Amino acid sequence: MAKKKQHGGKRPGAGRRPVNPEGKTIVLAASVPSELVELVDKLANSMGWNRSETVTTAIRALLQRHKLL
Repeated sequence: MAKKKQHGGKRPGAGRRPVNPEGKTIVLAASVPSELVELVDKLANSMGWNRSETVTTAIRALLQRHKLL
């Protein structure tokens, strides 16, 4: 009879680390005029960011301006 394989199970701290240090992210879909998307992409390119980073930064700035963050 073959011996059953055994392993130690999940270890604390094992596995892939999250890419975002702030934790889990959520995909947010929004309809945006194409002219705004072009401007966002232009800004993202000039800052060395991707579109997601640019939109996240813009949302944070708006929330801070309205004292919600």
